[in-house]
Amino acid sequence: MYKRHSRHHHSTQNANNSDAKKQEASLLVEREAQIIALQKEVNQLTNQLSSVDGSSTGAPYYKVLGSQPTSSDNNSKLRKRGKKISAFNNIVQERESSISSLADDTGTGKPKPKLGKRLMLQSERARMGRNASITTASVLNALPQDDDSDFLYRHAATHGWSTRVRTEMRQLTTRIMDMFRDPTSSRQISYLNSVGFATDLMRLFTRIMPILEEEPRCAFVSSPAYVFGDIHGNLEDLHFFSDNLWRLGIGLTAGNFVFLGDYVDRGRSCLEVVSYLLTLKLLFPHKICLLRGNHETRDVNGWEEHYGERSYLKQCRERFGDDTGYRVWELSNQVFDRLPLSAVIDQDIFCVHGGIPRPISTSVGDKPKSRIQDILAVPRIAGINPPYEHESE
Repeated sequence: MYKRHSRHHHSTQNANNSDAKKQEASLLVEREAQIIALQKEVNQLTNQLSSVDGSSTGAPYYKVLGSQPTSSDNNSKLRKRGKKISAFNNIVQERESSISSLADDTGTGKPKPKLGKRLMLQSERARMGRNASITTASVLNALPQDDDSDFLYRHAATHGWSTRVRTEMRQLTTRIMDMFRDPTSSRQISYLNSVGFATDLMRLFTRIMPILEEEPRCAFVSSPAYVFGDIHGNLEDLHFFSDNLWRLGIGLTAGNFVFLGDYVDRGRSCLEVVSYLLTLKLLFPHKICLLRGNHETRDVNGWEEHYGERSYLKQCRERFGDDTGYRVWELSNQVFDRLPLSAVIDQDIFCVHGGIPRPISTSVGDKPKSRIQDILAVPRIAGINPPYEHESE
């Protein structure tokens, strides 16, 4: 009896152990199935992410589901994570796409291919580099000009320019701006030493004088504003300012620009500096303020004995000959006679070439008279040493 009971006990224990192993095995199988399902889900999400990344680079954006990532894939992902974040922009363009369809041939009863075209929208994803703003400027420049925003159109309407004159002035300003961008090219060197450049200068001087006469002798400027000191015929300084302050152009740069005078003498490029600054004044009269310095007078910029080859008069005569050179010099000085003498920024900052003047004791009524009022009282055309013969006209 004892042996029979012992054998029955061992058989029951073995059955329990086998049931436990079966349960453990089924639990492992179930967990393994869950792990496989999770791996598939991870692969699907990975494929979706790679499709987004691959659409901009042109790389394949799909993977075989269930495939395990290799060590090289892991390394490439790590390298991608280490890269700096860069901006992207989406460009949507319209293009024509060729399509083919089957059309019945009434003669044979057999279908034949029929070619056609249809318009499609194509989206491209590209990196936005540091030239994005330059691209924007190019697009804006390519847009049709609005007459209300074109100052040459406003000048034509205000001063009675004909359509021919307005076209000539637009071509003239284009030539001078092209000269400023690359003054050392053989084409521009030929232009700068030609009679055409002298003619362009005299036309520019003639058209800019009525515009300057409309301005007060003390200009009132609002901030933000850039204030520049003496240029003295140094074209390299203007190139530096252009490259760093108005790289996209005066029209696309926020703020106003105040120049404190002394544009000529001492430097080798007086004519180039004068032509460029006056062209900016013609194109952007409300953003450019050109003040008068002591070198914008005949007795200083005509002093050949003192400045020699760096004299403004000397450069005009050497460039265009005695007759034409003197005419260019005199006409430019008539422009200088019409330049403002000072500027005030935000009713707070006083700008002038020669420094702050001494106070005076004169008064108007019960209030003392200020230097600003004295400057505003200066005639719109003021020649200095020797007096301009038409100053009183």
